[in-house]
Amino acid sequence: MFVLEFWHWWALALIFVVVEAMILSGVFVAFAIAGLITGMAFYYYPALTWQLQLVIFATSSLGFLYLIRALFSEWLNKNAKEYDSTSEMIGKQLVLKQPIQNGFGEIEIDGKNWALKGPNLKAGATVRVVGVDSYFLNVYPVNAKKTDPQLK
Repeated sequence: MFVLEFWHWWALALIFVVVEAMILSGVFVAFAIAGLITGMAFYYYPALTWQLQLVIFATSSLGFLYLIRALFSEWLNKNAKEYDSTSEMIGKQLVLKQPIQNGFGEIEIDGKNWALKGPNLKAGATVRVVGVDSYFLNVYPVNAKKTDPQLK
């Protein structure tokens, strides 16, 4: 028969920390803290039944999920807004300060560096953002002709 010990909760908390390190969602941090609290409660009060331990784990998980959400909601919203700003870049015209070489380049827009993907172009060429691919802005030269010397 399986006997639940306090260190089982601490081991579960450690597993949640490892999962959080891989996923970076913030959710598993709450579960890890709840596991630590449940393990500590069981360590100091060994007469706790497994049902009561689950209640402690569940309520502290929900409490810390709420707390983490409240504390980091501004940061989460900022990251979501930053992700949406990539799609807002579509259609913008940009002047390259650095060349695009081997299909990849970089440009600074409003103090942020953006990775570019497109045909090889010299610095000074005007490009239009035609799409977003992962972390790259897909660009194509404005008024490009097949005989354009900037296209390699």
